[in-house]
Amino acid sequence: MAKYFAFQYLRKNQPLALYFYAVPRLCLSLMGYWPTPKAKLQCRALVHFAILTIGVVTELHAGFMYVISNQITLALETFCPAITSAVTLLKMFLMLRHRRDLFYVVSHLRHLLFDIKIADGTHSIIRQNSLMAARLNFWPVSAGFSTCSLYNLKPLLLALFVYLQGRKDEIVWSTPFNMTMPSFLLLSPYFPATYIFIAYTGYITVFMFGGCDAFYFEFCVHIGTLFKSLQEDTRALFRQHRNVVQIDGVRSAHFEASFVVLIKRQIRIIELTHFFRQRYRTITMLHFVSASLVIAFSIFNLMTVGGNGLGTMLYVGYTVAALSQLLIYCYGGTLVTESSMELGTVMGTCSWHLCLPKHRRYVHLFILRSQRALTMAVPFFSPSLGTFGAILQTSGSIIALAKSFQ
Repeated sequence: MAKYFAFQYLRKNQPLALYFYAVPRLCLSLMGYWPTPKAKLQCRALVHFAILTIGVVTELHAGFMYVISNQITLALETFCPAITSAVTLLKMFLMLRHRRDLFYVVSHLRHLLFDIKIADGTHSIIRQNSLMAARLNFWPVSAGFSTCSLYNLKPLLLALFVYLQGRKDEIVWSTPFNMTMPSFLLLSPYFPATYIFIAYTGYITVFMFGGCDAFYFEFCVHIGTLFKSLQEDTRALFRQHRNVVQIDGVRSAHFEASFVVLIKRQIRIIELTHFFRQRYRTITMLHFVSASLVIAFSIFNLMTVGGNGLGTMLYVGYTVAALSQLLIYCYGGTLVTESSMELGTVMGTCSWHLCLPKHRRYVHLFILRSQRALTMAVPFFSPSLGTFGAILQTSGSIIALAKSFQ
């Protein structure tokens, strides 16, 4: 585990096994939610679930109390992290529910990537995409960790600022997140423990949210890599027969056997994608809904109460973190769609006219299957860069509308 904490997966020329699911493995293992085939739950998984449940309930209660007392700004400031934590709690439940299925996905991806003989040029593609996945996954986790740390340090920094000005009597101790806690827990000697507990709920949210999102993106990148590998193997198969007039005789039998292997690999990749998409569709929908609400609340707070430097940094950080998490979902969906469709294009550019008539039918079926784009679609939308662009456009419209009322 030390090699993951040393961030070696962010460097080039590391073993391929180190890049494989590096960020999600680190985040989810810390929380006890890395998928395993075992039926027994890890103790720390249940502890983290219980801690975050307390945090979500008290935070939502605090938000509704602010709404009742007509403190809209404080209510929005409370609901912003509360929504993220509530969705994280549901993600934790779903990760536990599907842990065996997700372990099946990871083990089959590893088999398809590392245990099957592939063309020589494919190894560089696997390494390049694995490194890219590790680095991009590290970005939203870092953004979330920085935002959470800013939330946790904000009360301490404000108290330090008042203290340095010589106004010790005006120091007001507050918690990082607005939660409804018994009054005695907010007084000495219990307040430091309460502060640490509330701060820790934020880090549970960061690592679980980041781990689940990184798990999704890593899967999409590896599916894209498998399709790229299939493209290289398809080119390599036809390249062996580029100097013949027609692929017949002994060559025909060899070609058919190799081509059937490629078709079976394509079917396995498609089936694995459908299998994963079914298990992750609820998480994907929850993420997009929660991220949209968080972005809306953050922009509103930024435009209304983000006048001071610390407040501006806080809401900008939250918005960047939410957009980063949305980006990896949308980019991952685009990678799967484009790489699956490119397979048909690659086959069309190969020397398929050298095949016998019965083999040409296989080629036509191969191309037809590739023309049906493989997507990560869930009900109501499909994660893609086009979707992300529409979200950015809507966010820009909200900002312009808010400015017009100032």
